[in-house]
Parts: sequence; C-alpha cells; structure tokens
Amino acid sequence: MTEKELHETLSFNIKKYRKGKFTQEQLAEKVGVSAQNINDIEGKRRWPREGTLVKIADVLEIDVYQLFLPNNLDEIVIENNDENARIRLKIKEQIAADFQITINKMLEKWKNSEI
Repeated sequence: MTEKELHETLSFNIKKYRKGKFTQEQLAEKVGVSAQNINDIEGKRRWPREGTLVKIADVLEIDVYQLFLPNNLDEIVIENNDENARIRLKIKEQIAADFQITINKMLEKWKNSEI
C-alpha cells in the first residue's frame, strides 16, 4: 500500500465510521481538535498526529488499525473456525507490520520536515 493509498483509506474510513454518528464538528469536539483539522484529515490535506489518531479511533469506538483497512475488505465474509482464526491473526499481523513501516517512513519525513 502506498502512502497515497493509505491516506485515501484513512480518509474514507473516518468518514465511514462517523457517518450517522457524528458531524465533523461533533467528532472534532470529542477528539479535542478543530473542525477544520478533521476536515483536512478527511480531505487528505493533513495527516493526524498519533495522539489525534488514537482519539479519533476511541471516539468512533474502533481499533486504530481499522482506520487503515482497505475499503473492499468489508465485503468479505469468512467462516468462523480455528483455521480461519489463525489466518485472520496472520493477516492482522501483516497489516500491522505494513502499517508500522509506512508510519515510520512518514514520521521520518516529518522529522526531516519533508511533509
């Protein structure tokens, strides 16, 4: 997943999880940021800070990693058995590893003021 795809996925998922629950303004208030900040994040003009990302997930009552799951994964239904549980765990670990690599690259860019 490229950084652009990751940003698009984050934007889509924040909108998806807040839909019907919160406006941007309400989400911003609960997270403790400005409505413009949420608008910029959803509009792919700004990356949220780590703390903001965690607060967004908390307010939306989801795990942070769910904000980065590709959109088309929701359409997949997997039978609940032991083998599939092991597969889900491996997939989750791989997504977490990929996410960590991408986030580390972004943090390094921020540190070097490239973003």
